Formats: sequence, C-alpha cells, structure tokens
Amino acid sequence: MDDDFRKRFASLDPAAAASGVEVRKRAPIPPHPERDLLWFVANYAPEMESWERDIFLAVREESFYFYPVFATQIMNEGWASYWHARLLREADFVPQQAYVDAIKCHSDVVRPVAADQQGALTINPYHLGFAMWEKIVEREGLDGARGIMAQDDDFAFIRNHLTRELADELGLFRFTARSDGHIKVLEQDITGLHEAVLGPKYNFGAPTVSASHVRNDGTLELTHDSGTDGRGLDLERSRRVLDYVQRVWRRPITLTTVNQAGSTLELTAP
Repeated sequence: MDDDFRKRFASLDPAAAASGVEVRKRAPIPPHPERDLLWFVANYAPEMESWERDIFLAVREESFYFYPVFATQIMNEGWASYWHARLLREADFVPQQAYVDAIKCHSDVVRPVAADQQGALTINPYHLGFAMWEKIVEREGLDGARGIMAQDDDFAFIRNHLTRELADELGLFRFTARSDGHIKVLEQDITGLHEAVLGPKYNFGAPTVSASHVRNDGTLELTHDSGTDGRGLDLERSRRVLDYVQRVWRRPITLTTVNQAGSTLELTAP
C-alpha cells in the first residue's frame, strides 16, 4: 500500500491513525442530497466504464427534451381537443357518417370518466384542458387564448384559469383515500384543488428520491422524500429499480422510504 493510499484512507483504520499517519476527514459524498440520479451515478459510480458513463449522460440529456412536453400536457391536449371540436362544428361539408364517427371519437377522448363508470378519482387531461380552453376562448377570444398558450405551462394554466365555478361545473374535488378503500371528500378549497391537480406533475411525476450518502465501502444510500410526495413507493417496482441501479453502481444500495402505515422502511440491493 503506497503512502498516498494510506493517507487517503487512514480515517478508516484507527490503527493507522495511532501510528502517526495523518488522518484526513473525507468530505461527504454527495455534499448535499442529489436528486439528479442519472448525473450522480454517471459521475460517482466507482467502477463504471467510460462508455457506460457516456450513455447515462446521453440519456439524461435526452430526458430534458421531454420535460416541456410533460409540463404542458393539459394545455396541449386540451388545445388540440378544442380545435378538433371547433373544426367539426364548422365543417358542414363533412359527410354525415364521417361526422358522426369523428364526434364519437372526440367524445370518447374528452369524456371525464370511462364509459362504464359514473365517477372517477383521476383527471382526464383532455377533458380538463378542453373545458378550460372553451371557457377561455369564450371569455377572452382567440387572441387572448393564444397569448396564454404562448406564455403558460400547466402550472400557471391551472392556477390562473381553473376557477371555482368551472371546477364545480366539472365536478372536481379533493379527497383522501385510505388503504381499505374508504374515501373522504375534503373542503372546497380552490387553491388546494389546484395543487391536487398539479401534484402528480412535479418531478416528472416520479417519486422524489435522492442520493444522500456514499459510505466508505461504496454503499450508496438513497432516500425517498415521502413527505414531499405524500405517499409511499410501489415496493415491488422499487426493488426491481434498485436491482437495475445496483448493476451499474456495482456496490450495495439501500433505499429508505415508508410503508403504508408511514413507518420507516429500508430496501436493499443486493
């Protein structure tokens, strides 16, 4: 073992410190919780090949393209549905059967619930966006609607233009659901409703998981921010993801999350 190696890792061995070798305290890795896991693995995985790191960074770079698409889903799907309906209304030259088929297709896309259901606990972005654009065009005209389209993403769109009146008209509400299937409708708070609609859109709709620490033996500690997400993880899927990450990290990995009861739970790989 050369002197540089001894000095670098002396803090791991009390005997080395006692022998007079300079003990250096290693800076924590990462210095703060890192949510950009693709970047972190590409830069800190101890045994990855350079070509593997390049692939990780290329995938990370490509993912940035999809964020604006994800962040404007309600607006874009609603805008397309608005024009589909408007063109059908104004296209009196369309043969009757083709018109009926197109209207049925439009109705199936923008319906709030599935055909065999009376209610739904998730929002159809086509339905919500379509209803909102209809109201906006009616109120502000096409130029005003195009101005909103040019400036807003879904976060601004929902917060600025989903009114209490429209929410009531569409039958939107906030609720809590227990694991036993019990559902409780919450108070009619429009700000709370906005955040309930937008909640699944934060962080690409993925759980908030950070690389919190790398131990001296290379074990990677991941932490799930269940408080921010307001939910636990799909444990079966989480174990599969941990196995995939461990293949490239090539050292043990732990993930701290919560179970359905809210108690701390630790998953490990391998």
